[in-house]
Amino acid sequence: MAVFVPGHAGHGLSEENRLIGTKEGRQMRQKIAKCAGIAWLGWSCVATAMAAKPGVDFPTRPITLVVPFAAGNIADGISRILANGLSEELGQQVVVENRPGTGGIGAIRQVAAAAPDGYTMIYVGVGAAISQSLFRTAPYDIEKSFTPISITTSNDVLLLAGKKSKLKDVQDVVREAKAKGDRFTVGISFLGTLQHLSAELFKSNANLSYTIVPFRTAANLNTALQSGDIDVAFEYLPPMYGLVAEGSLNALAIGNGTHRSPRLPDVPTFTELGYPKVQVASWGMLLAPAKTPAAVVERLNKAVQTVLNNPETRARLENTGSRVLGGTTAQARELLSTDMGRWQKVIQDARIELQ
Repeated sequence: MAVFVPGHAGHGLSEENRLIGTKEGRQMRQKIAKCAGIAWLGWSCVATAMAAKPGVDFPTRPITLVVPFAAGNIADGISRILANGLSEELGQQVVVENRPGTGGIGAIRQVAAAAPDGYTMIYVGVGAAISQSLFRTAPYDIEKSFTPISITTSNDVLLLAGKKSKLKDVQDVVREAKAKGDRFTVGISFLGTLQHLSAELFKSNANLSYTIVPFRTAANLNTALQSGDIDVAFEYLPPMYGLVAEGSLNALAIGNGTHRSPRLPDVPTFTELGYPKVQVASWGMLLAPAKTPAAVVERLNKAVQTVLNNPETRARLENTGSRVLGGTTAQARELLSTDMGRWQKVIQDARIELQ
């Protein structure tokens, strides 16, 4: 076989021209064609492998969105609004599956053990960050077991008094609580909740010694508040907004930093009233099992942002009393980590008994 050296001249003809039509030339062309075929096949395999990477062609089937609360809960309502929007945006049905009970622990553990392929997500609130610090041995590690997809919404916490109460502002509350000591009562929904920690946070920052009274439902708390069985209460805005709007309850302060609620613009924040450390607001977040491919997580995050920025969806979410947030996966991870540390300190400082 002749050897072709580029740029080398021989007998006035290039080597490749000299070989044209010869047996050696035909053999060379066959070898070149064979090598080209192998090269094409190799690149074809690479391209196929790239196309098969998780996230490039996602989703191709329905997605399950687990909600660790009963149907009818505010988190359930928000999840269903999001699921509807995501179904349209992703081109696959996002199915809400309620798995209530055990404070959401069972559902969280089940989703943590699900395949990390993006086809199972869970909607959690700040309670997921709080509850981990309430156990001597936590049943899960929310940061290690999950990959945050996106923050979705936020819900404000209110300090409330009954319509007939003589307590008309936070100054009245502080004055009365100091006078009555542990006879002054503050209602909350369940122990270990954000409402509970809100009461503990205000108690320590205002240097008070009142008694915290837990109720099983917001409805029971409302009844006790209106009847005067308790002095004040901490509760989320959404279930109480209608009662405040109609005048059955008085909202004395809101715990969302320096931002007043658009729905209750006349209600001051604790920061405005001289208690800047009493910043309490719940949030909603979508999580996927740990090790879910980054491309899948990014696809889901972008879809969530599109849904949250849709005017119709945004209006529906705001009508629940929620603030629409959104953001990157990094922001969601940072919020989760920050709140875990923050509420762990409140639990320790308040000496709340661990389970």
